[in-house]
Amino acid sequence: MNKKISIIILSLMLIVGFSALSFAAKVPAPAKGGEGFSAVSLEQAKKLHANGATVVACHSHTTDFMKGHPSGTIHITCLVPKDHKRTDMPLDKVDFDLAQLPKDKNTAIITYCASSN
Repeated sequence: MNKKISIIILSLMLIVGFSALSFAAKVPAPAKGGEGFSAVSLEQAKKLHANGATVVACHSHTTDFMKGHPSGTIHITCLVPKDHKRTDMPLDKVDFDLAQLPKDKNTAIITYCASSN
């Protein structure tokens, strides 16, 4: 009797294990990205800004932007649904006002986001 139970448990474990492997095989590899993007220090950002880079503030609340920002900064408002405080909010459910961004795709852009919270 114990041998049958052991065989059943082992069989179930194998089935679950192989099922997990087949699911993992269906998850797509992350897209390569980041080309042309890099994190910069505050000093580097100041130099880029002095050389004509566009500064974009990505605050979700206008009050954070109004507290202060570099001159010429573009404020990209985030038009979020009512449940925007969810940490798992998919970006395809959020609308961004991008009309103010430079039309020239080669323009250097410095983005930052800060919150008073």
